[in-house]
Amino acid sequence: MRTLALVPTLVIAFLALSGCALTPPAPQPTSTPSPTGNPDASAAEAYCVEKGGEVQVRRPTFGTNDDESQWIPMGEPVGMCRFQTLGDADNSRIYVDMATLHSQSPTLAALAYLAKRDLPTDAPGNPATALCAELGGSSSYGGGPAGGGMTNLNDPDDVVVAACVFPDLSFIDEWGIAYYGGDVVRGIDLSTVFRFDQSKLPRVFG
Repeated sequence: MRTLALVPTLVIAFLALSGCALTPPAPQPTSTPSPTGNPDASAAEAYCVEKGGEVQVRRPTFGTNDDESQWIPMGEPVGMCRFQTLGDADNSRIYVDMATLHSQSPTLAALAYLAKRDLPTDAPGNPATALCAELGGSSSYGGGPAGGGMTNLNDPDDVVVAACVFPDLSFIDEWGIAYYGGDVVRGIDLSTVFRFDQSKLPRVFG
């Protein structure tokens, strides 16, 4: 009888232990922080549209100076914001990566744009490409004549865009940076849509 009396106690203890074992684990994060400082791509895209821009996806492509049949896609498609808001005679455009546009911290591309550097006067070839290199970026696809750029076959104006890409992976198209250095705005004045505090900027470019 003493043994039978222990049965309910053992059953209760077993159920209690089972209940502990069946407690669901704490939920794990479903995403990791973005290295660009822009973890919420959808928010960046919404901000692009809110400010009058168009969300685009472009593909890094080698050989864009050749016939289109010879173009070679590279890497993965890249999202960016295309602004064409001025209604100027040139229907000017500017292209900027989503992190540079939406981040609350400055990127190298944003700082290069705001630095407003003059075009080099003695550079061979494309002066905007030379300025990009002077600022520590690159828009070149190798040293040969084949060329390259960010492509979107559906863009009505710029199938190929030469993005000046910096070591933090931020970019603005090279002519957007170049023209702004001469006080000419293309597409939109990005200083009016950057979200970071422009009163306290690191002196990266002097």
